[in-house]
Amino acid sequence: MTKTRYRYNLILTILLLTGFIFTSWFSLIIAKQSLFQGIENDALPLTSHLIHTDLQKQLQAPIIISSQMANNTFLHAWLAKKNEDKRVLFEYLRQTRADYDAVTSFLVTSDDKTYYRYDGQVTQLNTRDQQDSWYQETLDNAHAYTLNVDLDPRDDHQAIVFVNHKIQPQEQVLGITGVGVKLDHLKRLIDKYQHIYNRKVYFIDHKGRLLFYTDSTFTDDTITDKFGSHSAKLLNKKNYKLRLEQDEQTIFINSRYLEQFGWYLVVEQSLNQDNSFSDTLYINLLMGVVITTVILFSAQLTFNHYQKRLEKMATYDKLTNTYNRQAFEPLLQAQLNKARNQFTPLVMLILDVDHFKQVNDRHGHLVGDKVLAHVAQICKTVVGSRGFTCRWGGEEFVILLPKTTLNDGQALAEQIHNTLAQSQCEVKVTASMGIAQYHIDESEDGLLKRADAALYKAKSTGRNRSVLAEAA
Repeated sequence: MTKTRYRYNLILTILLLTGFIFTSWFSLIIAKQSLFQGIENDALPLTSHLIHTDLQKQLQAPIIISSQMANNTFLHAWLAKKNEDKRVLFEYLRQTRADYDAVTSFLVTSDDKTYYRYDGQVTQLNTRDQQDSWYQETLDNAHAYTLNVDLDPRDDHQAIVFVNHKIQPQEQVLGITGVGVKLDHLKRLIDKYQHIYNRKVYFIDHKGRLLFYTDSTFTDDTITDKFGSHSAKLLNKKNYKLRLEQDEQTIFINSRYLEQFGWYLVVEQSLNQDNSFSDTLYINLLMGVVITTVILFSAQLTFNHYQKRLEKMATYDKLTNTYNRQAFEPLLQAQLNKARNQFTPLVMLILDVDHFKQVNDRHGHLVGDKVLAHVAQICKTVVGSRGFTCRWGGEEFVILLPKTTLNDGQALAEQIHNTLAQSQCEVKVTASMGIAQYHIDESEDGLLKRADAALYKAKSTGRNRSVLAEAA
């Protein structure tokens, strides 16, 4: 964490704590109205924010999983030839469900509305049926995914949060895929906050249903039944606060739209009008300090955690744990500039796994993935701290070696050949490589083209060899 972030975090902490203390002190002077303002403007929003933070921890993982499924090249390929082998699809769904401890995983094809489940069940959706209305709602939604809570008979009538993600590699929607997770953890989270803070916590889903409004997951009450004329205002605002006077009680309601999930989070607190306001304020002050401290700590942990995960997802290829192409290109430009300005040598190797298509065809994509990961590990081990390894695409890798001569680059390539030949893998493979040294007046594309041409020559003259690129 940088000094700048430390400074801003300290300022934010001081501002929040000071502001809450001053608000509570001022509320003690003006009594009832100040107490109401403290609850409306500080306590309920802070509780809502803390619940939102915990909810992100609960549901961020299945959202990421569904996104990865929707962008998985295997699913895209299977949808193109889905009638060939359904066993491979079921194995993928089962593995995804097992890896991430989900209740269910599924795929629905858009052309014939066929519902494929991880356990091998295949059914047809009926979009006119209320049970299957989620499909059309997902298609009509502008977002890439939707969340819905249902008691699905296909999953033993369990209350499940389904993350439905559109498979849309281009403009056309090929299907919808995703996972379902139990609501047990979410129910315990809500019970915890209701018990600790004596506040009612519930959600309004995209169908206008109240979730967790009573002890049960679903209720017969709708948003109109609960809020009446205020329903339209609540749905039209991302943040909405409401104060109701009922039966010698003042009811405070704070609504917050969770755009990431498509739900409204509602925190509700009742206050008896004959309560001792001073006692309430002292408790509110203590609670506010605790909440502020916890939320700052929780938010910081959450931010750091997801920042690291997002940085890794944006920088590294998930399968091989090497740089991806998007992250490697600016790295390549920086190293070329450094070599140009400092007059130091730089060598590029392009490696291609020989006959990799045959590995996939004969042994399956799972074995092919293991082979790619094995080759990538060998490259990273041999290269070490001397350079950078990137998965350029498919079975092709690019290795960049700053401050390295052409002879040293050729020696490193031979070391990769030898290590690959001596290593143990499920399928024995070889690799072809093209090697090029950067010239000071050469462009990035020029270096890549020369290295690629050398790779082509290596593949066309027998494979399992390294070929030096011709001079620019």
